[in-house]
Amino acid sequence: MKRGRKLKGLNTLKVAKEADQLEKQQNQYLGPSLEDLPKPISFDILLRLSTKRLLICRCVCKPWRNLISDPEFARLHFERAEAFPLIRSSSRTHISRNLYLVEPPEDNPGYESHFQMKLETKFKIPLRNAELVMNGEGDANVGCSSKGGVKRKRCIKLRPKEHKLNVVNSCNGLLCLSAPSLNETFMVCNPITGEFINLPVPTQADESSKKFIDSGLGFSPKRNEYKVIRMFDRQERPYERIREPITGREFYSGRVAEIHTLGTRSWKRIGYAPCSYLEFPTYLSGSLHWLFIDINISDYIISFNFDMERFESVPQPPLDNEEMSLDMLWNMSLGTLRGRLCLCDCSDSGYIDLWMMEKYGVQESWKKAFCIGTKTGHARCLRGLYEPMSYLRSGAILFFHRLSNTVFHFNVKEQCSSPKFLKVRGIKSKYEAIAHIPSFISLKDTVTYDDLEVLNISSRCAGFKLQGETKALFLEIEDLDSDFGLLSDLEDGDIHYGSD
Repeated sequence: MKRGRKLKGLNTLKVAKEADQLEKQQNQYLGPSLEDLPKPISFDILLRLSTKRLLICRCVCKPWRNLISDPEFARLHFERAEAFPLIRSSSRTHISRNLYLVEPPEDNPGYESHFQMKLETKFKIPLRNAELVMNGEGDANVGCSSKGGVKRKRCIKLRPKEHKLNVVNSCNGLLCLSAPSLNETFMVCNPITGEFINLPVPTQADESSKKFIDSGLGFSPKRNEYKVIRMFDRQERPYERIREPITGREFYSGRVAEIHTLGTRSWKRIGYAPCSYLEFPTYLSGSLHWLFIDINISDYIISFNFDMERFESVPQPPLDNEEMSLDMLWNMSLGTLRGRLCLCDCSDSGYIDLWMMEKYGVQESWKKAFCIGTKTGHARCLRGLYEPMSYLRSGAILFFHRLSNTVFHFNVKEQCSSPKFLKVRGIKSKYEAIAHIPSFISLKDTVTYDDLEVLNISSRCAGFKLQGETKALFLEIEDLDSDFGLLSDLEDGDIHYGSD
């Protein structure tokens, strides 16, 4: 028996040596690998890949992961990266941590007929009050199943009120996240790297105005700092008579603004804030912009300058309509396309008037870049807001139509091109989308403070999944004229058709 065991051991060593020799021969036959190339050449190869392909390459081996995580490569990639829609379920009854990046398919960039694409580029955002879930406290309804003796991840159902985070806006590859109600919880997250940081607890707002709180993330180029602004009605009474920073009107108000610089430990009050609805927070050129929904229609685009830490009015485009109204403002959306501020005017049923500011801050540089028809062959159109998402190098412009859960695709280079409605399918839910530029830049390289605690989503809450997270999402071309498929997942009254 001893001899047999000894012989078995010798055979094992022999097999191992033969395997090593075979691997060396294969490597010699295959030639040098990517990590053997000079860095500039390796970077040039990787920069040609989509975000989806880069994420796959990052998981191949450690040398490839190090290349893609290299700060120099991350910077070069971000400089060339395009914005894409980032889609998320906005259900009121369940929480979704998943974000789906919509990149055009490599084999069908024009979304030709009978097209269907699985959204495989998926990321997660953190949970609010995650410690309670990990410790088994709070409202977590935990279910655990096993099949064939193999344990599966715990499936948890959580109440959105205690654990959901809203995606406020995107800035330089980072997302600003906040609690839905009083915005007492703030996080900044890079969904590509999975990193996030918790912000200090801000000043408590007036309970009666919890739906009237605005916030957003921006960057100060002069100070090289990221900042989060928050506007709310303070609790202290009585309110004072103030002059509003945008309209100049005088009235009693307790609406104030606070600013937090990422990496510090506190919020700083900077004065009074505009007292109207602010929609579509959009970062560009060191300022955060909003549509200013107010009775005073003359200044309906405002901004907050992060260098000067003050509110400013933005020059308005010369719209075709002689008289502006609140109804018209509710049919407009704000965004950026190819680094330019843009306004989508959807007040004319069946058309999107897309205005772009060619030179930032100059009113005369506003141009009506495109007038895009949204009508089908039977003169039927989907009314509602079209939010600008992407202006791709291929010439395609992507919008998101929230009422119908569709990505609206139109190629401005092809004169005979017809618009395409790409329906989000997979989970019966409403969806929201935000324009986002993917970034592989680490938060540790973005916010340079010694005592900053950078957390990782994959290392926290990795042992469980939320209900519905494993279901796949698809984009599929819908024909408005055939079976009204766009209405299939919506409730009555959510969508309106227009016709001539």
